[in-house]
Amino acid sequence: MKTKIFYLFILLLSGILSLRAQVDYARSVVKVLASKAYAGRGYVFDGDRKAAAFIAAEYEKNGLLPLGTSYYQPFSMPANVFPKDVKIVVDGRKLKLGEQALIEAASPSVNGKFMLTEITVPTDPVALDQLIQNPLFKDKFLVVDERAALATMKADQFRMTLLRLASGGYYKGILVQTDQKLLWRGATNQLNRPIVYVKNNSVIPLEGKVMQLKVHAVFQENYLTNNVCGMIKGTSESDSLIVITAHYDHVGAIGKRVVFTGANDNASGTALLLYLTTYYRQHPPKYNTVFLAFSGEESGLLGSTFFADNPLIDLRKIKFLLNFDMAGTGDDGIQVVNGTIFKDQFERLVAINKEKKYLPEVKVRGPMNRSDHYPFYAKGVPSFFIYTLGGIAAYHDIYDRYETLPFTRFDEYVRLMIDFLKTI
Repeated sequence: MKTKIFYLFILLLSGILSLRAQVDYARSVVKVLASKAYAGRGYVFDGDRKAAAFIAAEYEKNGLLPLGTSYYQPFSMPANVFPKDVKIVVDGRKLKLGEQALIEAASPSVNGKFMLTEITVPTDPVALDQLIQNPLFKDKFLVVDERAALATMKADQFRMTLLRLASGGYYKGILVQTDQKLLWRGATNQLNRPIVYVKNNSVIPLEGKVMQLKVHAVFQENYLTNNVCGMIKGTSESDSLIVITAHYDHVGAIGKRVVFTGANDNASGTALLLYLTTYYRQHPPKYNTVFLAFSGEESGLLGSTFFADNPLIDLRKIKFLLNFDMAGTGDDGIQVVNGTIFKDQFERLVAINKEKKYLPEVKVRGPMNRSDHYPFYAKGVPSFFIYTLGGIAAYHDIYDRYETLPFTRFDEYVRLMIDFLKTI
């Protein structure tokens, strides 16, 4: 009896240590990828290239086979980047970038002092053209109240109106007073006029005040970046494939001081992918399992689209693809995109979770074209895009940091995915 209890204790302890190892490994990966040295894994200060090298080193450590002559699949993409600090001073008050103010990611270079003048954004295209061509605004910055504009138009129309204003005019740029979170994005173009976003509680009112603005932007038409690709051989003779994907890029940095580190989005998903390479090194999968870490997702699914159009594997052989994005929380479970399409696989996933009680909930969602599964799904590849729910609200801002990422249900999430993959 004592011997049986001892072995049960050892089994329980090994399970606990295994769980600890999963989250400890994930934390170590995110700590590196979301460090300021990696410059937000964007296309300035070699952030993306440092991240790709780190991932390739993990592939090599875990014995992955390259899909070509190396782990890299290079491709070129346009990128608008900001290698120097941006300075925004309104009415003598220097605003904190990322907290009180932010520039549009597609903004061009500008340096000077500008008078601010408030305008009402017209909803009529003709009136908008007249405003753009009005010489009374010469050398000024137009001030737009976002709250007032959204009372007369939808958010997407407002966005298009801003971009139309930024296409040119006698004025030098646009300042948007906003109540919204200050979100950064990847830009693959450069506007003719800069757009500056200022939080409503930072400086009010703005009419007649002076803004000092210094922006140094560099547009790179053909920036060379890489997908990082590898494979672990399966134990069966089948030529079928399981594919695991995650994007490792994020939205970069503005100079050296303002870094969008992207811990949850998507250092966490990359960590999950890399953990699975360590797991399958020790527990070889049944089918050949391909791991694809994509660049260019934040700029419009560029890396995954390039791979799907220039595949290093036969897409017809893919039994299933799992795409991981934002894997660092899970307080409220996970959301499964394409769950309404691939119903059998989704029901299997739900059944496993119900039996093992891994996550609070496995929620279903229909098709969606905003992550890296989509270029494959569009070519007929059965796939899920999965992301965790609940926890921190940081997203595309300066607050998505390693230090605040909870990894709430990471262990359980990993175990659910491993169990699910066994059923494929």
